[in-house]
Amino acid sequence: MGIFDYIEKYGCYTFDEMEFNEVDNLIFSGLTYSNLKGIVSSNRFNKRTIKNVGELFFKNYDNDQKNITAIRVGIKILKSIMNKRRYENLKLYNYSYVGDDKQQFCAMCIDIDRHVVYVSFEGTDELVSGWREDFMMACEFPVLSQRRAIDYLNKHFLFNNKNIILGGHSKGGNLAMVAGMFANFWVKDRIINIYNNDGPGFRKKEIESKYFKSIEKKLIYIIPNYSIIGLLLRHNDDYKVVKSTKRSIYAHDMATWVVDGINLKESKLSSFSKFLDNGMIRWLDKYDDEEILNFVKSLFMVFERASIVNLVDILNNKKLILKLIMETKDIDKKTKKMLREFVYVLFNYFKENRIDSLFGKSNV
Repeated sequence: MGIFDYIEKYGCYTFDEMEFNEVDNLIFSGLTYSNLKGIVSSNRFNKRTIKNVGELFFKNYDNDQKNITAIRVGIKILKSIMNKRRYENLKLYNYSYVGDDKQQFCAMCIDIDRHVVYVSFEGTDELVSGWREDFMMACEFPVLSQRRAIDYLNKHFLFNNKNIILGGHSKGGNLAMVAGMFANFWVKDRIINIYNNDGPGFRKKEIESKYFKSIEKKLIYIIPNYSIIGLLLRHNDDYKVVKSTKRSIYAHDMATWVVDGINLKESKLSSFSKFLDNGMIRWLDKYDDEEILNFVKSLFMVFERASIVNLVDILNNKKLILKLIMETKDIDKKTKKMLREFVYVLFNYFKENRIDSLFGKSNV
C-alpha cells in the first residue's frame, strides 16, 4: 500500500471515527504542492472545504504542472481526497505563497476539527533550482523562507486558541521545525507535534541551541530508507525510517513510501544513506560559514552554466561539471577544491548506490 491506497481504504472514516495519524500528516504535507493561489483564502475568515477547493482547481487545471514530481503528487492527492468522507469537508485557509529567484515559500492551514489545525509548509522537489535555499541552510540561518515560516505561524496563531500540528515534506519539514522553534510562547505551548517528512536539518549551532531543544520532544522525524534530503546537515538520531519502493533521490517522493495499515511501514536506513550522511558531516566540519557560502554560490553558477536541471543531469555530466569547475576563472582555488570534494561525495554515493542501473549507463 501507498498513500493513495490508504486514501481509498480509509477515506470513508471521519477523523472522529479514526483519529489523525502519520499517514494523514504525509497527505496534508503534500497538499501544499498544488498551486492553490486564488482558490484558498489568505485569511481565516473565508474558509473553503477541500471538496470546493478541488472543484475550483480542476475547473482551471493546467496540465503543464504535471512536469514536476512533487506538484504532480500534490495534485493527485487533492483529486484523491476531494470526494472522500474523511477529507471533503475539512476547511483550508491562510494560504500564503511567495516565489522568486531568492526564495520559495508556501503554507496553508487545514482544520482537522474545531480544536486542531494542521499547518502545512511546502517543500522543494528534485529540481536543482529548488535546492538553492536548502544548500544556503548550511551557512546561513535563518534563510528567507525560514523567516517567513516563523512570521506565518506567529501572525496566524497568536490570537487563535486552536491546538496546532506543524508539518511539511522536504524543505517544508525544516520550515515546520523552525516555525516551532521560534514560535511565541503562547503559540508554542499549543503545538501538539511537528512532522519533518524527509526535510533537511540544521547547522551545529542550531541543532545544539535551546530553541531546538524546546521542540525536540514534539518532533516526529520521518525519512525513507534511501534518504538523501532528510540527511542533509545535522539532525538528532531519533528518526523513523520508512520503506520506499524506490532508491536514491526517487525515494524522496512521498508517493513511494509504503503504508502498513494506518502507519508508514518501518525499515532500516540503507548503507548508502549512512555513507552519504557521514560523508556530508565530515565535509561540513572542514569549512566555516563564509567558505560554504562561496561554495554554494559557485556550485549553482556551475550548474547554471552546465544547464543542470535535476540530479540525473548531474550524474550524466560529471566530466562537464568538473571541467567547468577547473576552467571558471571567478572561482578561487579553495572553493574549487571544495566543489571537487563535494562532487566526488555525490558521485561516490551514486556509484555505491548503482544509480546507473536506475537511469541507464552514464559517462561516470
